[in-house]
Amino acid sequence: MSRAIEIRTLLIGIERRMKPLEWDLNRKQINEYKKIELTKLKHEQETLLQELQTLAPQN
Repeated sequence: MSRAIEIRTLLIGIERRMKPLEWDLNRKQINEYKKIELTKLKHEQETLLQELQTLAPQN
């Protein structure tokens, strides 16, 4: 149960970091470093969502 809460908290933080980067990307105002950071955040988000889904049946 506590791991699920921890994952949700991490996901909220990731989403907060992703929003401004996605905004910049949509307006073509993003540099290469930020594109790489956005890609890493998306991958981390995917990984955490998959882990959360594996925990869900156990609850």
